Amino acid sequence: MTIIGIDISKGWFDCFCTTRTIGKQFPNNPVGWEKFLTWTNGSAHIVMEASGPYYLGLATWLYEQKVTVSVVNPLVIRRYSQMKLSRTKTDAKDAGLIACYGVEQQPKSWKPPSKVRQALKQLMSLRDGFLRQQAVLNGQQEAFGQHSVEPLVEELIAEQREQIALQLVRIERRMEALATEHYDQQLQVLLRVPGIGNKTAIHLLTITDGFRRFDSPRKLASYVGICPRIWESGSSVKGRGSISKIGCPQMRKLLYMCSWTAKTCNPGCRQMYERLKARGKPEKVIKVAIAHKLLRQAFAVGKKCEPFKAKKAMAA
Repeated sequence: MTIIGIDISKGWFDCFCTTRTIGKQFPNNPVGWEKFLTWTNGSAHIVMEASGPYYLGLATWLYEQKVTVSVVNPLVIRRYSQMKLSRTKTDAKDAGLIACYGVEQQPKSWKPPSKVRQALKQLMSLRDGFLRQQAVLNGQQEAFGQHSVEPLVEELIAEQREQIALQLVRIERRMEALATEHYDQQLQVLLRVPGIGNKTAIHLLTITDGFRRFDSPRKLASYVGICPRIWESGSSVKGRGSISKIGCPQMRKLLYMCSWTAKTCNPGCRQMYERLKARGKPEKVIKVAIAHKLLRQAFAVGKKCEPFKAKKAMAA
């Protein structure tokens, strides 16, 4: 099958066809998508990077046209480029590189995320932006409060902080409403896992799309970036063990914060805490291990929509 690699950006996308060994550029809009589909002759396997939000429109439209699409993590393409010792970086060159990757690796086909998952991800992104603004304003208020000479500065900062607080409340309520409407059963069983709160449960449901995107806790842990990372080679290289951290930093942060509570209220996590503490493990290492256990517990109850059972958690 013909492989076409696409390097996409906000305004346009470059593509390269492996069978015709030619490239072309199209505008990244519905008119450009139609022209591109005509250019492909209707039978090709499209491979592209997950480039921010810019790939989603084209990838979804192609999927709706029954075209085989693969969406690849940009880090994978970057490492592939390094493996090929590529020294040139242009949009056209990247499209050819992505096409070459598609020929060699035959990546699996992609399907668009559900509408509710897209909505929740957008709300999360907006919330994170507001939280960054809030942190900036808090810092300015503290700095200017040491020696304020202009009343308007304090007034505007107070107004902005109040507005952001109101927007954050609206976002949280909307996220909770969407999660309740579409993932109610999973949400209820997740909230019964000791240590997991509302925010963490909704975040888990978003990244897993109601636990439909992953078929094992190991794959979910790998996606989140909380799985063990070993760095050893031969007899001389003995790197320090850690977690991979290639994944979702916000999810890792939430799980780590949940571990503070879970070590006392969750039977399985409390058992793990006491065992690792007796072995002299540092507090941070123990909490990361508990966060990983919490994730596995969440997967177990969320995937099957079964209530949390303390005895099973102790045995796991």
